[in-house]
Amino acid sequence: MSDQRWRAGYKALPRASNPAERRLERLTWPELERLLASGVRTAVLPLGAFEQHGPHLPFATDTWIADALAERFCARVEEAIACPAVPFGCSTEHMAFPGTLSLSTATLSAVLSDLLASCGRHGFERVFLFSAHGGNHGPLAECMDALRAACAPMKLIVFTENARLTRVLLGASKAHGVERECSGAHAGEFETSIIRGLRPDAVRLDRLEPGFVEPTERFSKLFYPSLRENAPNGTVGDPRPSEPERAERYLEAWVDVLIDAYRAAI
Repeated sequence: MSDQRWRAGYKALPRASNPAERRLERLTWPELERLLASGVRTAVLPLGAFEQHGPHLPFATDTWIADALAERFCARVEEAIACPAVPFGCSTEHMAFPGTLSLSTATLSAVLSDLLASCGRHGFERVFLFSAHGGNHGPLAECMDALRAACAPMKLIVFTENARLTRVLLGASKAHGVERECSGAHAGEFETSIIRGLRPDAVRLDRLEPGFVEPTERFSKLFYPSLRENAPNGTVGDPRPSEPERAERYLEAWVDVLIDAYRAAI
């Protein structure tokens, strides 16, 4: 379906079905107890971050996206409940930009260990953990053994198929004629389209400008030790072609990958 046809019928993004029943922060303890007794035994733990996203997107971008993904995941996976997104992550690559708040790997591991232990105490049988912030992936790999030990015998499923996810998300942008350098790895067209759909008032539309848009296969070298050295405005991609009507399709493409990984692991 063309963007023009979407715009013609666009009013507001559809919400996930019955989100209040599947989001932990909206439940009371008796409601959760009943859900656990009925077989709802998977906790979804999304990871966000508090880091700069160029001159046009707020610091909470990754956390908002993580929260939206968890809600949509749980709307489609009947045995799952979404925990609140963890709003801080490992963001050392963004510390040259004022305002970024970053955790050490040890702190992230300790926080997650406590959260996982809490889920196990309350009767969840498994936790599905994923991150909407790419910078969390390396630290998660480092502390994986400690996290599994913290939540045993509860099963921990951690999403690690990042290469596949990147292909799918870039393909989603490509379907709208947006090339990978423009779609971007940070605050480009893809993330900006999502935030414009989720929280349109939060996007500084008068500050949309391209950042680093050169072809690269070495994102680790681009981001580390400091993204600001290679992308002075904090953006990797070009947010100018973004459209709010794409947000729900981008989120659903992402959720498709998460659900496939979850189903393959249980």
